[in-house]
Amino acid sequence: MNRRFYILTSISFLCCLLIFTFYPSLRSSSEAYASSTQASRGERNSVFNAYDKKGALATMLCDPNMIEPTLVSIYSLNAAFAKKPSSKADIIVLIPESIRVEQQDIHRLEKLGAHVIRTAFPQSTLDDKSNACNSLINLWALFDYQKIVYFSPDVVFDKNVDQLFNYPPGSALSLNDDQDTPLFVLAPNPSTFEGLIRDCSKALASSSSFAELLQDSYFDYKLRIPPKEIKENVHVYSAPMKPWNFHAYSDIDWKKHYDPVGFYKWRRVNNDVRRLLDPSATKDWVNEPRQQIVCDSYLQSVANASYFPIHDQFSVMISTYNPERIEHLSLIIRHLLKSDKVHTVFITWHNPALDVPASLYQDIPEKDYERVKVLGQTFDSLNNRFNPVDELKTDAVYIMDDDIYVDLKDLEFTFSVWRSRKDSVVGHFPRVHTYDPLTKDATYKLIQKAPYSIILTKSMFIRSDYLFSYTCLLEPKLHQLVDNQLNCEDLGFSMMTSGMSNAASTFVRPRKHMEDFGLKQGISTNTAHMPARADCISDFITQFWNAKDPLVNSYDIAAPFAKPLIRVGDWERIERTILG
Repeated sequence: MNRRFYILTSISFLCCLLIFTFYPSLRSSSEAYASSTQASRGERNSVFNAYDKKGALATMLCDPNMIEPTLVSIYSLNAAFAKKPSSKADIIVLIPESIRVEQQDIHRLEKLGAHVIRTAFPQSTLDDKSNACNSLINLWALFDYQKIVYFSPDVVFDKNVDQLFNYPPGSALSLNDDQDTPLFVLAPNPSTFEGLIRDCSKALASSSSFAELLQDSYFDYKLRIPPKEIKENVHVYSAPMKPWNFHAYSDIDWKKHYDPVGFYKWRRVNNDVRRLLDPSATKDWVNEPRQQIVCDSYLQSVANASYFPIHDQFSVMISTYNPERIEHLSLIIRHLLKSDKVHTVFITWHNPALDVPASLYQDIPEKDYERVKVLGQTFDSLNNRFNPVDELKTDAVYIMDDDIYVDLKDLEFTFSVWRSRKDSVVGHFPRVHTYDPLTKDATYKLIQKAPYSIILTKSMFIRSDYLFSYTCLLEPKLHQLVDNQLNCEDLGFSMMTSGMSNAASTFVRPRKHMEDFGLKQGISTNTAHMPARADCISDFITQFWNAKDPLVNSYDIAAPFAKPLIRVGDWERIERTILG
């Protein structure tokens, strides 16, 4: 009898010790990196004793680079709660102790109302199976709640969050792959928690992944959360290309995963988060509302942001600002309209303080009036040259400065080159750069020989999709840097295009000389221009591409076909050539 009592007592003690050891709510974020004191223990206990709710929503932050998506998810939850206050529930963010998260980021999470918990045991970096094990098990140790709805940072909520609590534990939203469960429902309790710990040990000792064991032992896939019921209330970014890293996706299959409207939804929420958490960051930037105004207006006018039905013609977008250039600009427009390949000429009029002079249409044939569209701007920004245009119907856009003249046959040949490599920027003004990820230093140069890495917007063909990508999906801070510098919009654009597709730019050598009227008095004649461009490259790559250069060196050149130069062989001539 005493022996049996001793054995039962020992087992009970070990179980309690096990639960205490793995219980993730032992430390709150405010003391994540501080020493454990009596005061902090009292504060931690007071936080969790206050939890007296039946359900909570929880997520896991296992990568410091996912802080922005996590903030967006939580902010969207708060917005959904605001639409229906009765559905308000606690929001929990679990962070393994081994994940280094800046204290300011933890404060940002807490400012949005999240309860940040440092898990009691660290995430292992030695084994993928133990990573999954350590990340997921903590959810079942939130014993203060009867039900937990887990969401990944890939989720943005809209409304009716409380409906998720109606599903029984074991329910999961399964998307393309049964392994992908961005939403699932669970019921924390010690028995399940201990069972999962044992399953984790089995996973580590076998070839099975813990995720598979979790599905086998916990999820009942007869209780799937139907995607149709979630679609109107939750947006899940399940594709490998995400709205927060689309510009660094770097793969030829990017179009399969590109969701412009869905990505813009995320960007808008992200902008709202940043305004709330750091309202002073853009207080001196007069163009801060530009992205939302331009993109909202565009999406109200088009049914599909990626629908460009015309493939055998191209549109032209010309940027201009100075009224004194109108006479010459009108001449260039008449020149372009002579080509049957030109569908529409769009004039981006960058000067919001002045109306477009009527002389722009001087001598343009009346039959071609409908082929010329003036795009007036509310904001004075170089970024306007990449605004999406609701009347744009071609999948190709030729972007040019107002001081460039290209022979039409050369222009049409360049269009044919672009059609064979649509992901590339294809044009006539190549440049080369370098970037050192260690020093963060960059260079920017004119070149005389390959390789080159950049094609300037002075004269280039691009995908029409890229306009929306640059204007509506890129982080606004890049646009802000362009506005502050009055420079470098083309560099940011080139980085985005190659960063999305991993496609190198293509230089086309025209048959006839091009006319560049900016060589005498253009912005590039300023001695500070080249060093400023190098600084932009360094700032862009460091801040927006995580110090990984997205630009791709290219050695290709395209030129109109010419007959090969061949003559009758003469060995004596060859000998003289070789021997000198």
